[in-house]
Amino acid sequence: METANEIFFYELAAMQDLEHQARSILGLLIGTRIQDSTLKRIIEDMADASERHSDRMDACLRHLGTAPLHTRSAPIRGVQDDFQVFLRTPHNDAVRDLFALNAAQRITKLAIAGYEHLTDWATAIAAVTCIQCLLKNLIEKTETSQQLRKLNQTLSEQLLATTT
Repeated sequence: METANEIFFYELAAMQDLEHQARSILGLLIGTRIQDSTLKRIIEDMADASERHSDRMDACLRHLGTAPLHTRSAPIRGVQDDFQVFLRTPHNDAVRDLFALNAAQRITKLAIAGYEHLTDWATAIAAVTCIQCLLKNLIEKTETSQQLRKLNQTLSEQLLATTT
């Protein structure tokens, strides 16, 4: 890599991988029989939003006249590995819901950091269309993060109340 554009394309590809792997993880979370209806709805919404976010990044790449690279996002793989380990340990429904919520929060925080970074790069290379796409994704991820944070407090308090 020799130019700011090449770095941006590389980072954008890593973000696309994050979104793709996030959809996979979110699908697994939904499949683990989440009991809390609010959490299940948020995670389903996250999976749908992830598809939109990938589509926006594709639009950005088309606007720049390039095809997506194939770059792996190591942090999202860590979330996926942690989830697989968790599934092999004994747990009850409340703990499973809280773990699913925490995994969703980790995914969202990784995405927020990625979109902030990409927005800065898009600004540096004056990719206005990309800035618009990335900001939309960032705003949606931030709103989701706020929903998850609020729900985390509620579910954590409920779990603490039942275990003390």
